[in-house]
Amino acid sequence: RGKFEESLRRELRRRLSPLGEIQFNYERGRIFILPAEGKEIFSEEDLVLLREESPLIAGVSSVSPGFLLPTDFAAIEAKVNSIFPKLYASFSREYPDKEITYAMRVRRTHKAFPLESKEIEIHFAQELVKSYPDLKIDLRNAELLLELEIRPQHSFLFWERTEGAGGLPVGSGGKLLALLSGGFDSPVACYQMFLRGCNIDFLTFHSSPYTPPATLSKVADLVKRLNQLQIPGKLFAVNLLPAQKEIRDKCQSRYRTILYRRMMLRIAEKLAYRQKAKALLTGDNLGQVASQTLDNMAIINNATEMLILRPLLAAEKVDTINLAQKIGTYDISIEDVPDSCTVFATNDPATKALLRKVLQDEEKLNIPELLQECFNTLEIIPT
Repeated sequence: RGKFEESLRRELRRRLSPLGEIQFNYERGRIFILPAEGKEIFSEEDLVLLREESPLIAGVSSVSPGFLLPTDFAAIEAKVNSIFPKLYASFSREYPDKEITYAMRVRRTHKAFPLESKEIEIHFAQELVKSYPDLKIDLRNAELLLELEIRPQHSFLFWERTEGAGGLPVGSGGKLLALLSGGFDSPVACYQMFLRGCNIDFLTFHSSPYTPPATLSKVADLVKRLNQLQIPGKLFAVNLLPAQKEIRDKCQSRYRTILYRRMMLRIAEKLAYRQKAKALLTGDNLGQVASQTLDNMAIINNATEMLILRPLLAAEKVDTINLAQKIGTYDISIEDVPDSCTVFATNDPATKALLRKVLQDEEKLNIPELLQECFNTLEIIPT
């Protein structure tokens, strides 16, 4: 747990660096982020950044702006009385024709505090209803929900809770190599593995001169965004064209995409060992395209002994697209740019290939020579 929390603190510092030298107060299960020295509260601009960036950080369960207070009932009551008029006015503007419902949730871990949680909740309900007769108490579905944590060192008062990404902090789960295309799926698959603590390098394929320079620049833009969500990884690119030409000229067209992908995995495996990655990562989704049927994925897997992770295997496409919008890759992925898989594409792809037939086709190729020829084109793409 200590290692996970340290990884999370480092990532919070990196991602929230535009806020300056912010201070951290650590307690089990909570990280309190305080303004830089000499600054009493966060500005509205600071809060916008915190609300936008913090919920996407792996390992964060929820984000709540609020106030750290002394563990003293008078101080708590004074703060509630000072902020509640602004909260009430804000909710009145948001719900002009609706009765505002209110509740308070108190979590008291400081057992020496003189009042119990229920007593504090009842006290404020009684006092606030006196001042705001239109306020309605609703303990289950209140629009205006005040939350109060009473801890030995201090108390925390807040009224907003934004759901976080959850998962484990980036850097705590090992290193992966992702096979990244320009579509929706593989960037989202990368984000899903960020949430399991993994740090990722990226490998993409092009078929220059049959694919344009935009093939690589689009993927570079995706990696630039993804690297904002993790400890930045490298983007590698390989020209697959030498292998594609041989496959086109010597093998059955219906196995073409399967043979492409088997070659991609061999190249990825070679790079993964060099980069000390523990597994490969793809955006495969079961049944989405011809190469992603169970039969064909089993044959493609056969080309490598390395573990292949497929976090989107059973995902609904609409959920993948929604997550792409959330993490900021959607607008890049939607750009219509050709990729390697479209080069020499066939109209009759096999959906239920036989391994022995694919292996017979591969006997027509000099796999080690083609693998090395493609690998020799390896380059690092700046992002």
